[in-house]
Amino acid sequence: MQTPPSFKSFLGIKFWPTWLGLGLLWIIVWMPFTVRLKTGEILGLLTYWLGKERRYITEINIALCFPELNEHEKSRLVKNCFLENGIGLIETVTGWVRKKEHFKEQVTLIGLDKLEQAQAKGKGILLIGGHYSTLDFSANLLSLFLPFGVTYRPNRNPLFNAFMLRGRLSNCNGVFDRNDIRGAFRHLKQGKTLWYAPDQDYGPKHAVYTSFFGKQAATITAGSRFAALNDSPTFLIRHHRINCTRQYEIEFIPFPDSFPCKDELKDTTVINQMLEKAIRHYPAQYLWMHKRFKTQPGGKPNSPYINIKTPNHRLTESQYEQVIANATQVSELEQVHDYKLPSGLWLKQYPGMISKRFFQKHPAKIFDRHAKDLRMQGIQAITVDNFFRIPRMKISAVTYFVPEGPLLSQLPQNEIPLQSLAIFMAELHNKGFDSSNPGPDHFSVRDNTFAIHDPTDFVFHRSSISLKDRRNTIIKLLKNLNLGKTEGDLFFSHYAQAAGLSVSGTD
Repeated sequence: MQTPPSFKSFLGIKFWPTWLGLGLLWIIVWMPFTVRLKTGEILGLLTYWLGKERRYITEINIALCFPELNEHEKSRLVKNCFLENGIGLIETVTGWVRKKEHFKEQVTLIGLDKLEQAQAKGKGILLIGGHYSTLDFSANLLSLFLPFGVTYRPNRNPLFNAFMLRGRLSNCNGVFDRNDIRGAFRHLKQGKTLWYAPDQDYGPKHAVYTSFFGKQAATITAGSRFAALNDSPTFLIRHHRINCTRQYEIEFIPFPDSFPCKDELKDTTVINQMLEKAIRHYPAQYLWMHKRFKTQPGGKPNSPYINIKTPNHRLTESQYEQVIANATQVSELEQVHDYKLPSGLWLKQYPGMISKRFFQKHPAKIFDRHAKDLRMQGIQAITVDNFFRIPRMKISAVTYFVPEGPLLSQLPQNEIPLQSLAIFMAELHNKGFDSSNPGPDHFSVRDNTFAIHDPTDFVFHRSSISLKDRRNTIIKLLKNLNLGKTEGDLFFSHYAQAAGLSVSGTD
């Protein structure tokens, strides 16, 4: 169980902004309910407009999970998610600061009698929940009727984490770091109640791929293992604020008698199905800002979250040497080195430093940005995994995934699928992409399907590509492929048909 550090250890200047934020929240939570609600909505609205990446993640999640909604309904749900999470922040701090007894009349418990009957077995109770905006405030209300322990993920801000930990310890009889599985297991074995939320993506380790809202999601298996450990009765816990009123509803839904069945895939499927049903009561109150579908078989190239910030790491010279240890150098051009790493990733090394905030014109940033532009439009391309900057060596690097298949430059000329390449070029142009000098090293091909191996020269134009620019680009490509007039005319013919244009030949 966690023990919070003393607030005296957070008096340094670097913590003053956090203290200011906590002070403002402390004032707000003593305001009347309607003021707290409106303040939360304003915070949510600010986050909606300023948090572009979180808004993008939420938009992707809503589009994936609610395909039956039209565009207006999806946009409204996305905005409501931010409003609800802003309210949730105010509710959370309210529960940590004010006496919970003050809010006892605002909660309705459903199914508590079934939970109390199961408690009599003495095997502990497992409550499986989700990350709703009402999570902490509902936990405060529940602690008025039932003692329980929780698992949690520490906040990166140490002062806010200490504040959060104190608030949760005031309402729980056990607070366990999410990595302290043994501590949580002991809590259950002692016949106590444990509240656990397995609905976030923690990577492929200890997870299986199962359906969540009809989409494949990496789902941690600890929920199944917790239930099997002590044969503990398991309940889904659903909690929501009712229509933005003062009332909160907490429901305990027993899992089927067949749970757990010692089949982790089946168990996690049951958990996700029950969570989905609960989330649909008030979908805006769920934490859709989380990258729930980030981990996919095949890694980052299959993640739906394309247009998010690429991690930027600072490395020492020795750390960078470890990264490229046993790598195979593939090419070198104008101080840019390409390596193939033992992991299967590729690495491109550039002179000069990639700043975290500036140097948007650094070639490594252009490489990443153009690849994202292509993938956002449904064009297969490389996927940048990480940026690295090595100050002592005054160099930067990117690691990236390459699409499967050889480069065109590696194929004999008579094996290049010209018709498929013409169709691919037409797709690029129709979607607004053009290249100043496309060559065989720019493209990879597998089963007649093309991908962009080097996106640097492919620029996205918001206006359509002119007929003249299309023709010039294709002539350059045909020249770089060393194709004759007959093949060139055939290529133009296939291109024109795919693009829906009338394009003359190579003369």
